[in-house]
Amino acid sequence: MRVLEFTGGPGFLAFVATFVLVVGAVLLSRSLTKHLRKVRTHPPADTAAPSTLAQAAPTPASPAEPEAPQHS
Repeated sequence: MRVLEFTGGPGFLAFVATFVLVVGAVLLSRSLTKHLRKVRTHPPADTAAPSTLAQAAPTPASPAEPEAPQHS
C-alpha cells in the first residue's frame, strides 16, 4: 500500500487573501489614528465645554403641583 504525502501548501490564493487583509488593517488603523488626532486637537467651534454649558443653562423652576398622570 502506498502512502501519499502532502507536499502542497496553502498556495498563492491564500497569500493574496492574507496580503489583502493586512493592507486593509493597516489602512483602517491609519484612518482611525487620523480621525482620533483630529477629534483630540480640533474640537468643533460650536460646542462648548460641559462645565460652561452647565453654568449657562438656567435651571427649571420646580412646579408647585405635580402634573396628574394622563390616562389613555
